[in-house]
Amino acid sequence: MHHQYLNEPMVLDVGQTSTLTLTLPSNISDFIVLEAMGGPLLELIVVLETPLPQIAVRFQPILGLKLNAAVVRTTSSVASTLRHLGQGVRLYPRLGTAPKFCAQELRSGISIKVDVPEGIALSLQSTSKFELVTLESDVRGLHEPKVLMMAKAILAREYDYNATAESLAVCLTEIEQVRLELQAFLRGELGLCHASLAEEAVRLDPLLQQKRQWLFRTYTHMFERPNFSRAANDGLNIDKALRKLECFELLASPELLQMVERLMEDEA
Repeated sequence: MHHQYLNEPMVLDVGQTSTLTLTLPSNISDFIVLEAMGGPLLELIVVLETPLPQIAVRFQPILGLKLNAAVVRTTSSVASTLRHLGQGVRLYPRLGTAPKFCAQELRSGISIKVDVPEGIALSLQSTSKFELVTLESDVRGLHEPKVLMMAKAILAREYDYNATAESLAVCLTEIEQVRLELQAFLRGELGLCHASLAEEAVRLDPLLQQKRQWLFRTYTHMFERPNFSRAANDGLNIDKALRKLECFELLASPELLQMVERLMEDEA
């Protein structure tokens, strides 16, 4: 399970207090986070408790992992998850979390605090956009079809319409990707056999399209001309012309200014 997402396991020795830091390299685009959210980002299993605790860790190949000897002092952590020999956890994004927030946290680093009391206790920062799910309770693959869950999460998400163009482009790409998956779902066997799921997919698609249109409108307004009565690059020329006119008015004689005023009155 999840072998298509994660790399080969690596065994790490953990001390009394350690921190695992998962990061997204700077040369990796935020768009790759859309694919990374399709499965767990990290899987951790306890392989030895005594005399020296050891954990087997697998993570997505696009990510980087570092084990620190000391705990990084950050904000408060959520309640820790205690794991014993043969038990483990998987790291998932919280459902409904926008990819841009996941990418931001990945770039700054997801810190997993590791304590070794009786067993191995794991905890995340309380403000994290991710969550640790124990292996025995990992039922994400047993819910309704993933594409329907993603479509509902996107519809429930509140977007920041003042975000950067790149962030809006990532959101638009995510919506397009989910709409394509909905169409593939309707053509597939599951959509043909389950009428109720197919009806829900048909109902969600136009809602996604409306949200995409609103996002696309906001995105295109960032590059549109400020006023449709003139060219897109004409704003700076008008400002420059007004400044030049003010200079002429300061340097011109009163007689010349009066002559210009009379000409303007005749044209009016």
